[in-house]
Amino acid sequence: MSSSNDYPNDYPNDYPKPISFTKKWHTKPYPFISPSRPELSAAGKNVVITGGGSGIGNAIAVAFAQANAKSVSILGRRRETLEAGAEKVTTAATEAQTPTQVLFETVDLRQRSAVDRALASIVAQVGKVDIFVSNAGTLPTLGLIREYDVKDYLGGVVENLQSALNAVQGFLSVAGPDPVLLNTSSCLANVAPMPGMSGYAVSKAAVLKMMEHVAAENPHVRVVSAQPGWVATEGNGYQAEAPDQAELPGQFYVWLASAEAEFLKGKFVWVNWDAEELVQRAEEIRGSKLLNWIVEGVPM
Repeated sequence: MSSSNDYPNDYPNDYPKPISFTKKWHTKPYPFISPSRPELSAAGKNVVITGGGSGIGNAIAVAFAQANAKSVSILGRRRETLEAGAEKVTTAATEAQTPTQVLFETVDLRQRSAVDRALASIVAQVGKVDIFVSNAGTLPTLGLIREYDVKDYLGGVVENLQSALNAVQGFLSVAGPDPVLLNTSSCLANVAPMPGMSGYAVSKAAVLKMMEHVAAENPHVRVVSAQPGWVATEGNGYQAEAPDQAELPGQFYVWLASAEAEFLKGKFVWVNWDAEELVQRAEEIRGSKLLNWIVEGVPM
């Protein structure tokens, strides 16, 4: 990890600055991850994003449309949110002059049959899914462990894990020949404990470990998990102090899905890290336990 990080001036002074793996730390998009870069083109790729109607998920959808994806499909529970989100993606494709087909499906990810129906509808229209972004999630009730109601605690954990499991199982059944699975995780899955946040941390840790097993059981699938930044979204009450623009994770995910980021297969990354620096360290990362979830000192 870098000990002398270059943080932008707009990063909140009264919040601790994370130790970064790269020297540069980003809060907004930058040229190297621009969807307009030919190297990041998603031409011919069918992309599906859960929780794609708003927030970070919608920013990811917009970026893939800008990257010339064959199709971008967004999934979510609320039809009105999906309609508005799809309109934004369509506008982005029009402005970027890409032929991206934009679809949306209302679905409750807690129901596997609903997931299968939604994906079957998408496949019937555009073909197999090449890139799947597991982005949907809920923020469980916050509180100290000694004060938690067991049902509240387990409810959030089960919902996040069940939704991710159903989504991934559905994707694996309709995946194309060179599939990419991007998992929106959280730093809370592996950073030092933050009192009051255990319910969310446990749910994200469970999903992260599940994704590691998905990768081990399906070596042909490129699985990458990412901390998506600190973005003001509906899920966190649109925190005014959040320093990251939604377009940062949006465009970073396009880069993650590209051949340029193939060396990050099976890794955990932060969207704030500098992608160009990561590329420069590709061989070091590829052949090591760097960016893997392990017990320090026992890299098994």
